[in-house]
Amino acid sequence: MAARLLLFPLPMPDSPRFDVSVIMPFGDDEELVGIAVRRTAEHLRSLKVAFEILAIDEDSGDNSHAVLALLRAEVPELRVTHASGRGRGVDVGAARAQGTLLAVATPDVASAVLDGIGDACRRLLQGEGDAEVALGRYTVAHRMRSLIAFRGARLFGAAMHRRLAKRLQVRHLAVRVTGPTGVAVTTRARPGAVARLFSVRTNRVA
Repeated sequence: MAARLLLFPLPMPDSPRFDVSVIMPFGDDEELVGIAVRRTAEHLRSLKVAFEILAIDEDSGDNSHAVLALLRAEVPELRVTHASGRGRGVDVGAARAQGTLLAVATPDVASAVLDGIGDACRRLLQGEGDAEVALGRYTVAHRMRSLIAFRGARLFGAAMHRRLAKRLQVRHLAVRVTGPTGVAVTTRARPGAVARLFSVRTNRVA
């Protein structure tokens, strides 16, 4: 049985200790999670930001924990903890994060490419909006402004970032959403705004 890394028994304080907290929920991802953590750490180090990586176990049954245990010396920014079940990792990670920003990505995306997340972090740290969502890839948001949108969320797979965008929108946050076609729209929620946001179909980046 894979060794279990149980950290963060209690919620963390609200005062930020890092620029970015990466929340990476994982299940049976032993082939991807190690690569994802390593590449995420390398990417954020290249950006010269202080960060932590919160790998959240959503009831994995493979060797994902053993893979992560081997990375502890190489990636001291890594923390591993448990969620109560599938889809609960983002909620748990947001509650225990200590960064100014929350960045959410799954192992399949983080192991491949994180292009754009650095620019998103830079814009948000400079005060340009409250959150940025790249549908199907990642979500970055100011922790204290967006925490209520993460609480109680149950998020799965490809729909994760679309649902996060909607949860952020209805809480009147300024959210920049980049869709599969490359469109970027910044809005604050108003009646019908969420529906209009996700009906946009254009290749022109705003």
